[in-house]
Amino acid sequence: MSNLHGPSPVMACCFLSSLQAPVQAAIRPAMWLPGIRNLHSHKETWQSEATAPDSLKSLLSALEKVKVDSPYWRKHKVNKVDEERYRVQIFTYTRAEWLDVVDIEFRPGQTEGSEAEAASFSSGLFPTLVPLCFVLNTVLFFVPFLDMDYNKKRLDALREAMDVPVSVFNQ
Repeated sequence: MSNLHGPSPVMACCFLSSLQAPVQAAIRPAMWLPGIRNLHSHKETWQSEATAPDSLKSLLSALEKVKVDSPYWRKHKVNKVDEERYRVQIFTYTRAEWLDVVDIEFRPGQTEGSEAEAASFSSGLFPTLVPLCFVLNTVLFFVPFLDMDYNKKRLDALREAMDVPVSVFNQ
């Protein structure tokens, strides 16, 4: 994966958060326990009439719309874009600098268009502005917490802002 888009102008997180976020996103301690991860994650399968490359372009364009229209996208950074696998990873931050990760991968549809696996999840109990948060979150990976449906709302806002029709196939 490459980062073709560089730092997002929307990104306004603190310096410590920007350093710790890639580590926190890679280890994902909040996703380690199956029962607990369901409290702070949301997954969907999307279907679109557009091709996978066009769907990916529409998704990246939709980020410009949602940063204005949705409170769930005010602070975000496009972390990685893989144009060969039609995959994007986006870091989103709450006001308190909790890191949520959005992973979306498009693939050609079974008959036409494209399908996507879309996931949004909280990465840990402690926000990324806490020094060594990824260590604390690793030690306390078993502690349940709620995300107030932010991950579902984040995917809803992004999907609705895309300029190609996208429907939810499976939640």
